[in-house]
Parts: sequence; C-alpha cells; structure tokens
Amino acid sequence: MNFETVYTQGQQGFNRGLSMGEGLSSIDSAVNGTQKGRLIGVAGAPKSGKSTLVDAAFVIAPYLEAINNPSLKVTWIYFSFEIARVAKEFDFCVYFMYLDYGITDVLLDDGITKDGKNKLELSADLLRGRIKDDLGEMITLPKAVHPVHNLTVEQMMISCYRRYIEPLFGVYNTEGICITPGRMFFITNRDNPTGLRNLIMDFAKSRGKFLKEGGKTNGRITGYKAGDPEETVIIVTDHLRKLLQERGFDKKQTVDKMVEYQCELRDWCNYVFVDIIHLNRAMSDVARQRHQGDRLYPNSDDVKDTGNLAEDCDYLYTIMNPNDQRYGLVSHFGNTIKTKRGEAIYPNLRSIHLVESRHCAFPQHFSVNMFGGTKTFEKVNFNT
Repeated sequence: MNFETVYTQGQQGFNRGLSMGEGLSSIDSAVNGTQKGRLIGVAGAPKSGKSTLVDAAFVIAPYLEAINNPSLKVTWIYFSFEIARVAKEFDFCVYFMYLDYGITDVLLDDGITKDGKNKLELSADLLRGRIKDDLGEMITLPKAVHPVHNLTVEQMMISCYRRYIEPLFGVYNTEGICITPGRMFFITNRDNPTGLRNLIMDFAKSRGKFLKEGGKTNGRITGYKAGDPEETVIIVTDHLRKLLQERGFDKKQTVDKMVEYQCELRDWCNYVFVDIIHLNRAMSDVARQRHQGDRLYPNSDDVKDTGNLAEDCDYLYTIMNPNDQRYGLVSHFGNTIKTKRGEAIYPNLRSIHLVESRHCAFPQHFSVNMFGGTKTFEKVNFNT
C-alpha cells in the first residue's frame, strides 16, 4: 500500500469509521468512529464499566451496523481472560432481548418473590437460573406469555440467541467445541505476548499474505496484502494484565511487549486493537482530590503496569463512576450529582475521558448513563 492507494481509498469512502452506538454518539463524532488501523486503550477501576464500554462500542454497535449493511464485513478476535464465552453470550443475549422486545424486567410466576417483589430486572443471572427466591428456591423463567409480544421470556431468549448470538459467536456443541464458526473468534486460553502475536499472524496469513523484502525465510516484513481489503478486523484483549508473562519479564515488561507487537500488526495489517486495562489507586489520593476538585478524572498516568499503551495508542479512554464514595464528589465538571444528603441524583452516571489521541484534540470529557445489564449508554440530561 502506498500514498496514492490510501488517498484513493479515502476518497471512495473506505475510511468511514464504524459506529460506536447511539448512546456514545458524542464520542463517536469526536473520533470519527472506529476506523481501521487503530490501537485503542480503555482503562478503568474494577467494576467501573470498562468491559461494558468496550462490548457496546467495539462489538455490539459495529455488529448491528454490519447486520443492517450486508456489504460491511467485520470480524472479531476476542481474547477474554476473565469471562468465559458462555457467560459473555448470556450477557449479550440480555442486550438483544432489550433491543428486539424492549424488556428490562420480568414478571415472575404467581407466588414467587425476590426481596418481596414479584418482578426482577432482566439479567444474565436470571436467564441462567442463578437467582434464589425468598424461599431459597432457584427462580426459573416465567411460563406466562408476554401480553405485548405473545411470547414467553424463554421464547424471546431463544429467538435472540438464534438471530444474534449464533451468527456472532458461532455454534458450539455440549463439549464446548465450535462446530459452526461465527464472526467472532472467542479465545479464553491465556498466553504470553509472543504466543498471541503468533496466533494473530497465523490468522492474518489465513486471510492474506505478509509482504517481505530480502530473503524468503528471513526477509523483513514491510506490509500486508489482505485477501479482502474491505474487511475490518477488531481484536479485543480483556485484559492486558492477565497475559502470561514472557520468560524473564515482569508484568510491566510483558504488557509493554504486547503493545509493541500490536503496533506492528496495526501498521502491517490495518487491524483495530482494543485493550482493556486497570488503573492504579492514585485516583483516591486525598491530596489529588483536593487539587482537582470536581474535575477529578483518571488520566494516562493512572494506567497500571504500562507506559507504552499511553504513548503508542491512537486513542486512550478512561472511564470512572463519579458516584463512587471513595472520590467524595458532590459535583462533577460543574454538574451537581448528589443531593445534600449524599444520594446519587444520576445513579447510572459514568464519565468517559479521551485522555490521549493522535487524531483529535484531547482531553475531552463525556458524561453518559450506563446500564450494565443491557450494555446500553445514553446521554445524560443534567438538571440546570
């Protein structure tokens, strides 16, 4: 690929970014969508919503766009070192049930209650039969037909599984072996950076060829020719600190080596890499809270166990829950978020911060409501 080719492709619309979803439209507009050849970091504290953000913006939104536009070709490699495939399938199924049927809660069968209530929030645990009722019995899905959709919850779940989950994740037998591949290669086996690099290179070789100069066996890679140049490949790693350590490397060196490999593959193959990583504990430092006041947010220095990601990425996002008690915030970026009694006015509030960028102004700050169960985001309408 050369200057003229890239220019021509851009003028023909090849560089139109994939959508990050309606609820993240402000971020989408700031970065022009998810474009090929990007290395993206997403950092946050535990339970802050970083995996939910990645799944919504870089898997679900482009997947729906591809469904609605059959000529759009998107493939995923998802390295999931914390969450099993079946668990992720149930998580996604909740979203698609909300998408197709608009349900967010489920009316239980007569006589069954949880915490004195006959209604439960739709969740992966409910679908999986992991919730006990007030009598200590496991709650099963209600047998009643939904008055609007004329289907039981089970029928809605199966419909969404067949329509969305199987085409994305593939079909697996009872032993967990994939018998019909989907758009996503979901990998839970942990490996070190070199092992993952070799896996990605084998994947790339199966869909194109690396270009070299010099000898056939030891030539230097100069680029890559994709078999289908219109295909977008998105590679998610959840999360970087779970990588097996390279021999003789500590954790930081291991993470930095993975980022180094990703930069190579991004530049050669034009792949999109999305890395999830934790933050250190500096955010809860009292002196820092006093200094930053209500403009407290995680920056690139807060990313744990790597300096390379912030330096080499195209975009680095951080996400935080401003309602978290450890931060002691009553307002955030000029907006009151708690009552005088300390109650959260916006209980689903998350702030997302673009703290590093090679392609647009930064830092930029975005406030959204996040609904983790349905993996959805919406713009916050602050009271003025």
